[in-house]
Amino acid sequence: MNKYYSLTKTLILSGIQCEKKLWFDLNDKIKLKDKAIFRSGNRFNDVVRKHYGEGLDLSDEKKHQIVIERTKEAIQSDNINVIYEAGFLFKNTFIRADVLIKKDNQWTMLEAKASTSVKDINISDLAIQSFIVKNSGLDVICNKIIHINKEFIYKGEENYKDLIVEVDITKEVLAEENKVEHLINKFLPLKKSDCPKKETGPHCKDPYPCNYIDKCSPPDTDIKNVSYKILPYYGKKIESYCKTNKIEKLKDIPKDLLQSSRKDYAENYHQIIQEAHIKNTGWINKDISEQFKKWKMPYYFMDFETIQQGVPIIKNTKPFEQVPFQWSVHKLSEKGKALEEFSFIDFDHQDIEFNFLKKLIETLGDKGTIFVHNHPFEKGVLNKLKEKPKMKSYSDQVDSIIDRIEDTLELTRKNFYSPEMFGKYSLKKIVQAIPTKISYESEDEDAVSDGGDAQLAWFKCTDLETKPEDKENYKKELIKYCSKDTEAMYDLINYFLKLKTSKRLQ
Repeated sequence: MNKYYSLTKTLILSGIQCEKKLWFDLNDKIKLKDKAIFRSGNRFNDVVRKHYGEGLDLSDEKKHQIVIERTKEAIQSDNINVIYEAGFLFKNTFIRADVLIKKDNQWTMLEAKASTSVKDINISDLAIQSFIVKNSGLDVICNKIIHINKEFIYKGEENYKDLIVEVDITKEVLAEENKVEHLINKFLPLKKSDCPKKETGPHCKDPYPCNYIDKCSPPDTDIKNVSYKILPYYGKKIESYCKTNKIEKLKDIPKDLLQSSRKDYAENYHQIIQEAHIKNTGWINKDISEQFKKWKMPYYFMDFETIQQGVPIIKNTKPFEQVPFQWSVHKLSEKGKALEEFSFIDFDHQDIEFNFLKKLIETLGDKGTIFVHNHPFEKGVLNKLKEKPKMKSYSDQVDSIIDRIEDTLELTRKNFYSPEMFGKYSLKKIVQAIPTKISYESEDEDAVSDGGDAQLAWFKCTDLETKPEDKENYKKELIKYCSKDTEAMYDLINYFLKLKTSKRLQ
C-alpha cells in the first residue's frame, strides 16, 4: 500500500461488498490478470476524452503527489475547464475523478462506466469521490454517470457522437455522501487487524465476482468428502437443511432429501452425484445408446468465440451484442477415419460476420449431425446473423444448420457423471473424466484457456499498439484453444460410442 495514503475509492467499494475482500486487498493482495473488461473500459475512456475535448489529462501520471499538485493548479487556472483523472486526498483516502468540467466557475464531476445503465454501486462510487473532493476544497455542484448507449449502431469513420449517455445522479449522491466518512473510519483499521470472519454467499458475486473466492472457499479435491455446494441447483431447501443441521459434506445429506428434478438433467441427478462421490465411481445411463440412433454421419464438432466490443469498431454492430469472430470445426466423415480440422478467425474486418457465416456454411455442408456444447449460445449467434440485412439470403441454410445441432452438454447432464467432474459439466471438467489428450492447463501467461482469455486476445489483436508478432501469437493461441473444445467434444462422443457396459443407480 502507498505510504502516503491507506484507502482509495476502489478499496472502499471493495469493503462495501465484503470487509474480508477489503482485508485481502490491504494485506494479501493478488496480482490481477489483464481482462477484457479493463480493455473495454480503457477504450470507452478514450472516447470520453475525445467527446469532452481538450483539457488537462493526468491519466498517464502515476505519482499521486504530482497528480494532486497539478490538479490544484488546474482548478485555479482561468485557462483550464476540463480535467481528466484529477487527484484528491482527504482522510488518508486518495481518489481520481474521471472528468471534471468547469462552467461559469462551477464544477461538474463525471464518472465513466463502460456499461449500459446506472447501478447502485455507481452511486456509491461517485458519493465517495464527491465527499473527498468537497473536503479537499472544491465545491462540486453536479454529479453525473457517463455510460454507453446500448442502442448505438456504429456507422464507421470513428463517429461515436451518440455513444455516450449522461445521467445526473446528484440527488442520489448527496444522500449517499453522509455514509462515506463512517465507511472510511470503519475500513482504515483493517490494515492492522485480523482477517474478518465472513461466510461465502451471494455477495461474493455482487456487484462483481470476488478475486479471493478460492481463499474463502477452496475448490474441492477430496472426491469422497466434497461439499454439498457442488450440487447444481441445490436450492434453498437443501441449503436450509444443511445450515440447520450443520452439515457441510454431500455424503451426510439424507438421500430422500435429494429429490431433484430438471428437464435438462437426469432424473434424480442429485442422488446420482451423491452416490458417485460416496463410491468414487462414475455413472452412465443404460439407455444412452438410444441417443445414438438419431445421429447421422458425417459428425461435426463446432465451437464459436464472440466479442462484446463495448466501443464498436465493426460497422453495423452495437456495443454489447455478441459479435462472432472465430469458429472451430472438427469433422468425422466415417467412423474410424481421421478427424479433419477447419477454422475461421478474424478480428476487425468490416464484413467479419458475413465472412464468418459464409465459410461456416461451406464447411458444414447440408447433412450430418453437428455437436456443440451448450446449444443456446451457438443457436443464438446463428439466429442473429441470419437477421442481418446482408445475410438474410442465407436464412434457410442457417435454419437447416440449427436443426442438425445436438448438445453435448445436455447429453452429458442426462446420461453421464464422474466424481472427477465435481458437480460441473463444462468441457474443462469433462475431459478430466474421459480418455483424452486434451488439457486446458498452461503456465504460459499468453495462453488462451477460457472464454475470458479469448475476449482479451480479441482486444489485444485490435489494439494498434500491439506488435504484429504478438498479434500472430495471440491468433495461434486462439486457434489452439478453440480447437481444443471441438476435439474434446469428439473425444466425449467417441467415448460414449465405445461404451459396451453401463450402469444406472437404482
